[in-house]
Amino acid sequence: MPSDDDTAPNGSRRQQRSRRRRIWRRSLILGVAVALLAVGAAYAVTGPLRDDDRGHGAAPPAPSTSASAAGTAPAQTCRAPLNPGDPLRLWIGGDSLAGSLGPSLGQRAGSSGVVQPVFDSRVSSGLLSPDFVNWPQHGADDMALYNPEVTVFIVGANDAKNLPEGATRDPKWREQYSALVEGMLTVIGGNGRPVYWVGAPVMADASYSERVKGVNDVFREVAAKHPDVTYIDAYSLFSAPDGTYASMLPVPGGNVARVRGADGIHLTPEGGDLLAETVFERLDPACRITQQAVPGEVKTTIEAPGSSSVPGSRRSPSPPTRKSTTSPASKGSGG
Repeated sequence: MPSDDDTAPNGSRRQQRSRRRRIWRRSLILGVAVALLAVGAAYAVTGPLRDDDRGHGAAPPAPSTSASAAGTAPAQTCRAPLNPGDPLRLWIGGDSLAGSLGPSLGQRAGSSGVVQPVFDSRVSSGLLSPDFVNWPQHGADDMALYNPEVTVFIVGANDAKNLPEGATRDPKWREQYSALVEGMLTVIGGNGRPVYWVGAPVMADASYSERVKGVNDVFREVAAKHPDVTYIDAYSLFSAPDGTYASMLPVPGGNVARVRGADGIHLTPEGGDLLAETVFERLDPACRITQQAVPGEVKTTIEAPGSSSVPGSRRSPSPPTRKSTTSPASKGSGG
């Protein structure tokens, strides 16, 4: 057995060192070969590595089986087939920002003819003000009334606005707020119903934006625990390249438009369109809406009784090219 004892004869030690070098070289060559084989196998399975889908024209990543911070749609399949007589029932709810998102997303999805949208927006509402709007109870009422198959929900701006500085870094507060988010997800999700949870956007006031970030972090963390929940990052969507507040951004169609209101909080109709297109980009492949669209069978977006919005913040609905004959409360069909 070879030894490293320094008392061995010089020739023997040289032979031992030579042998160890040969063994080391063979091990190195074998290790490199194994690594190259592993890389080749990974390439065969996943293909070449790609930039994020917000990069310079790079292809988006494949759908994930769980929600992600970037808002990638989960690998989920909506009911099929969809048709004008039995459209996908889509519910959009939340605070005043839903008053912008709801009409815009409703128009975008409803124009397919195979989606019946309904939206319910409540100005100044949130999860921390149940005495004003109790969203778990109100959401449960809407679920029973409209029986949606997919839900979209946006809150957080009012919750963040009324928090003291540093509250979102308190572990106890985060635990309590996480429980509220879980409770709302139980209402608008459950039984495999896909939920698209939209975070609050960046705000003009820097300290307000920091609180928004903290609230959004909780949304993102909770969403990541649920395979049927997609978190959509509106904060990044409405930020300038350096992450700060932006009032003007590129919008669907290729133009640059004002996307935020004069108060630095609310969205303009164009901002609603931008957010709606982002949500639709996640919803469309999961439900194959475009593939099943029926031109000329536009579904008019239904506004829930009692909905409210900030003046000047919503996209006015376009008249349908053909009158919809479906009902939002239809159990097996309709909207």
